[in-house]
Amino acid sequence: MLAALGSAASWSLGAVLFKGLGESLSSFAMTLVKGGVSVFLLGALTLLTGGYANIGGEAYLYLILSGILGIALSDTFFFSALKEVSPQTITLLFTFGQVVTVLLAVLLLGETLPLQGWGGIALIITGITIGMFPGFAEKGQSSLRGIVFGLISILLMSFSVILTKKGLAEVSTLYATFLRMLAGTLGMLLVGIATRRLGGWVTPFRDPRLMTRFTLSVCVITFGGFWLAIVAFKYTSVAVANSLISTEPIFVLPVAALLLKEKVTVHAVAGAVIATVGVIVLCTGGSGI
Repeated sequence: MLAALGSAASWSLGAVLFKGLGESLSSFAMTLVKGGVSVFLLGALTLLTGGYANIGGEAYLYLILSGILGIALSDTFFFSALKEVSPQTITLLFTFGQVVTVLLAVLLLGETLPLQGWGGIALIITGITIGMFPGFAEKGQSSLRGIVFGLISILLMSFSVILTKKGLAEVSTLYATFLRMLAGTLGMLLVGIATRRLGGWVTPFRDPRLMTRFTLSVCVITFGGFWLAIVAFKYTSVAVANSLISTEPIFVLPVAALLLKEKVTVHAVAGAVIATVGVIVLCTGGSGI
C-alpha cells in the first residue's frame, strides 16, 4: 500500500515537471526519449540486482502488450494532453482511469467489490465531475481536445494494467517494469523510423540543460510512478492498488501551486477532497478483495 501511495505522489510530481518541458517538445519525442532513458536505468539496475529471469512465453506476451498499450500509446496521448490541460484536470482524468481499471479488474480478473466499494466509486466520479467542470470554461486551462486525449490515455493505461497483473505471477517487479518499458520504447522507435521523423524528435535533446532536466523528471516517473505501481499491483489486488494510486489529486494541488505558480481553484480542491474520500471508502470497502 505504501508503494501505491508513493506512486501516486511520484505521478503528481512527474506530471507537473513534464508539463513545463512538454511546451517545447513533441509528445512523440518525449515518449521515445523518456522510454530510452528509463530502459537504460531499469536495465542497469536489473543487471546489478540480478533481477533477470527466464519466464514463460505467456508472461512475456502480457508484459510486452502492456508496454505497447500503456507506454508507447498511452504516454503519447498523455504528453499531448499535458500541453492543453491544467495539472489538476489531467490528474482528475487519471483518477477516473483508476475507476475504469477497477471495473476492468472486476470484469476480466474476477476481483470482487462489495457495496461500500461501489459507493467509493460513486464519490470518486462525483469528485472528478466537480473538479473538471470549470476546466471547460477556463480559457487557456483545459481544452476539449486535451481532455479527449487524456481520456484515451487513461483507457489505454487501464487495459495495460490488467495485462500487467496477468504477467506478474512469475517475474520480479523490476524486471517486469523493464520489459514493459522496453516494449513501449521499441514501439515508438519503429514509429519514428517508419515515419522518418526520428531525427526531428531527438534533435532538441542535444541541449545538455534540457536533457538534464528531462532525465531528472524521467527518474521520478520511472522509479516512482512506474516501478512502485508495479510493486503495488504484484502484492495487492488491482482494485486496492488503483484506489490508493488515485490519491494523486491530493498531491498535485500543492505541487502545481508551488512549482508552476498555478491558481488552484475552489472547484479543484473540492473535487480532489471528494475524490480522495471516495478512494478511502473504496479502499476500506475493498479490503477483502
